[in-house]
Amino acid sequence: MLGWLAFAGRRTLSLLAATVLACASMASQASDSPGFRHRLWTTETGTPADIWSMTQGKDGYLWLGTGGGLYRFDGFRFERFQPPAGERFASNNITALATLDGGSLWMGFYYGGASVMRNGHLHHYAERDGFPRGMVLAFAQTPDGTVWAATEGGLARFDGTRWQTAGADWAYPTERADWLIVGRDGTLWVTTGESLMYLRPGERHFQRTDQPVAKYGIVAQAPDGTLWLSDHLHGTRALPGLTAEHPESSARERPAETEFAWANRLLFDRYGNLWGTCVDKGGIYRVASVKQLATGRSLRPGDFAEVIGRTNGLVSERAVPMLEDAEGTVWVGTNMGLASFHHNSFQTPALVLPGTAANYAMARDATGAVWIANGGTLFRFDGDEGKVVRRDLHDADGMLFNRAGDLWVVGRSHLYWLHGNVLNATDWPVSPDITRVNAFAFDSRDQPWMALAEHGLYHLQEGRWQQVIPIAAVAHETPTSLASDSHHALWIGYAGNRLVRLDDSGAQLFTEANGLHVGTVTTIDARGNDVLIGGEQGLARWSDHHIATMNVADDDAFSGITGIERAANGDLWLNTGKGVVRIDAAEASESFGEQSHRPVYRLFDYRDGLPGIAKQAAVLPTTLADGDQRLWFLTNQGPAWIEPGILSENPLPPPVAIVDMVANGKHYPAGSQIDLPKGTTNLQIRYSAASLAIPDRVHFRYRLDGADTGWQDAGNRREAFYSNLGPGTYRFRVIAANDDGIWNTQGAETRLTIAPWFYQSAWFYAFCLLSFVALIVAFFIWRTRLAADRVHLQLTERMNERERIAREIHDTLLQGVQGLLLRLQALMATPARNETHDDVLKASIDQAREMVIEGRGKIIALRGEPPRYNELVQSILAVGEDLASFHPQVTFRMTTDGQPRHILASARDEILDIVREAIRNAFLHAQASHVDVHVDYEQRALRVRITDDGIGIDEDALKAAAESGHWGVVGMRERAVRLGAKLSLRRLRPYGTEWQLSVPCRAAYHPRGRHSFGMS
Repeated sequence: MLGWLAFAGRRTLSLLAATVLACASMASQASDSPGFRHRLWTTETGTPADIWSMTQGKDGYLWLGTGGGLYRFDGFRFERFQPPAGERFASNNITALATLDGGSLWMGFYYGGASVMRNGHLHHYAERDGFPRGMVLAFAQTPDGTVWAATEGGLARFDGTRWQTAGADWAYPTERADWLIVGRDGTLWVTTGESLMYLRPGERHFQRTDQPVAKYGIVAQAPDGTLWLSDHLHGTRALPGLTAEHPESSARERPAETEFAWANRLLFDRYGNLWGTCVDKGGIYRVASVKQLATGRSLRPGDFAEVIGRTNGLVSERAVPMLEDAEGTVWVGTNMGLASFHHNSFQTPALVLPGTAANYAMARDATGAVWIANGGTLFRFDGDEGKVVRRDLHDADGMLFNRAGDLWVVGRSHLYWLHGNVLNATDWPVSPDITRVNAFAFDSRDQPWMALAEHGLYHLQEGRWQQVIPIAAVAHETPTSLASDSHHALWIGYAGNRLVRLDDSGAQLFTEANGLHVGTVTTIDARGNDVLIGGEQGLARWSDHHIATMNVADDDAFSGITGIERAANGDLWLNTGKGVVRIDAAEASESFGEQSHRPVYRLFDYRDGLPGIAKQAAVLPTTLADGDQRLWFLTNQGPAWIEPGILSENPLPPPVAIVDMVANGKHYPAGSQIDLPKGTTNLQIRYSAASLAIPDRVHFRYRLDGADTGWQDAGNRREAFYSNLGPGTYRFRVIAANDDGIWNTQGAETRLTIAPWFYQSAWFYAFCLLSFVALIVAFFIWRTRLAADRVHLQLTERMNERERIAREIHDTLLQGVQGLLLRLQALMATPARNETHDDVLKASIDQAREMVIEGRGKIIALRGEPPRYNELVQSILAVGEDLASFHPQVTFRMTTDGQPRHILASARDEILDIVREAIRNAFLHAQASHVDVHVDYEQRALRVRITDDGIGIDEDALKAAAESGHWGVVGMRERAVRLGAKLSLRRLRPYGTEWQLSVPCRAAYHPRGRHSFGMS
């Protein structure tokens, strides 16, 4: 696609063969350099393809010019940039990008033309605006603010409104420009396809150097100011001594006629490395010792520190643009994705390949050199120099030098020591078939101690192993770690928060009761005045006979500590199950001194070049410091070291931006003020921070004023979610910290307004309040009326009760008295006393007694007490037979029909009183010879029929009786109405009267299956 790639395909056969051999040599020299961490973003994960140009914007984003448009990358997600409404790109095929004057983004296109984006808006420049034809290759800006563009149609200069093509008026000799840069002194350097030209600041005439340059040649400048060229004539070489004041190279060596290392792009990073994207076979090369190679000769395969291709770190061999961002990460664009190279804090020794042996061991000798055992090979590293000492070493679980300078090695079945070049061995005190070594150490007398699993502690003295029980409390326990201090004491760690200090005066046990809360003690550092104790669950310090445990709660960064090292400045370095933890000296002191203080720390892991995590179940501590004060850490993948004195930190707070938001499923672009529609309750806000160094370590906090009471810790999550939001105005704020904890406290913010529904408005709330008050007033009025109605009801009930009492007196007392008077009158009318008189007198007395009993029953009923009997038929029969005894000329008959049912107590009295009145009238007033009562238990009603064959009675007679004070029939009808029953009177032909009472079942019968006191 690109011109120089097309040109690379048009070469002679001999040059092709030479290039193939050169690249093969390059591949053979490639190494997996631990200096940089490689990361890939491929098209399979959404990365754009055909990346031809890159730049970093003022906003921190990485902008990518591709064959399919403009993208931006925040280290976490790729986003295709869409111009504002009504604007569009001149072309999607972008071949040049540059961030210039005040943050404006310039872009050039494959088919010619340029565009600039300022404040989010595009402005295009085409041939009619003076911009030359042909593919745009590069942009640059000189100190005077002039923007220059290198294109296949010439070198163009922008005067602020129009473009002008440099020609004879600028002493520019050709109609093309392949590449351009602005040097550190402000000089503009241009490759013309024929030579290297330059323009000094303030001048208007280009000048030629002594360097011929082939087509598509490029130029770059090293940190020391040396210019480097790369083309297909001489490959890549330095131009020593060539400057604007001295336009001739003073090379000590002549460049070769070769295409080897010909680069699409050259880049010098801040660490002094030269990077190149290879035109021929593709891939990337890195040169570390640049100054030594700045002699003028062409680069050779042996000059490369690293060659990276598809087999070892790239998704595609075709790589073109390169960029070093503000944080020092090198980015490489390919036609199938993006690669980054982040400088590692940790380095691994070149001779020891990581992850190639089951066991590693590490020790330091008296000179500060580091010895490493790996797979039977013993290495020695002194500074940057490493060598193999011997290759016949047995597999080692641990190594330690004694004060005599002998190297002791804990093997799988023996204990070895290397004295000079002689390797000696001694047996364990217990067979290795039934145990393993938990810990090993030398005491102050240089005598070895060994802890064997399930067998306890042993001491080698005068060539013999002796078992030692430090204190009875741990007699049956095996130590998990050992260390000796400068005060002739041996420190012994155990499982379960137990630690023993053993010296000539005896042993002292420390437990949880003494403040030790680290779980199993896995490592002890007793080299200072204070003793540091690392465990499976944290870190503690013994000082002045007291133990303080650092408050790490459930922070798993402090889990599985197997090594502790104190740097020269007092900082603590811990080798843990999550990586390496560094705690500032002052922070550590405060954390041990104040138990409520949680330590602030930095965690190093694979993202910093650490090959693994701390080696667990280690026989000896897994950290040490060499003679150069470099800190070494033994991991489960091998050793690594770091230089704490020159540790690079990222001082740039990450620029924070709010990307967009989704409200109730609808997308809204970011802005300073966003108005959301009525009914919005759910909100999703996306935000970002363009920190490209280690983006997954960027830490966010956000808050929504109006909903959150404080800052929400989001970790590295880049979305905020809210639900059940009400109408109103909110302010969303987000801040972020980079991988070294540097916070951008200003962050980004936006204001949100959610419009209310009518029922969420202030006037609606006022209406509801008024309505509520009105309801309270209405309720008060209703309660007042209810109380008045209740009083009226009580008065009505009282009147009804009086009427009922009147009926009871009429039906019982008055009628009874009347019957008694009739009997007494009959006795008075009989002059002589005989046996009949006595019977009548006795009956009268019985009647009077019954009247008393019946009256008492009525009183009890009035008091609310239930009667003791409630059989309706029997009661009616008793009434009829009683009256028949006084009227022997009248025959009384009682019949029933249907299945007898239980009668409600409340209905029984009313029914009985109605029937009693009808029977009494028949006996006393009808002049009847027969009185019949029939009770019919129907399903839907209870029917009672009273008939006689007397003279009968009509309605007029009833009215006349009521007017004369006879209320019997009136009371009958009142009782029937209260029951909800139907009472009818019918005159029979030719003689007689019939009363019929029909009581509905719900008022007469007791519900089936239910029983209560007083039920008939």
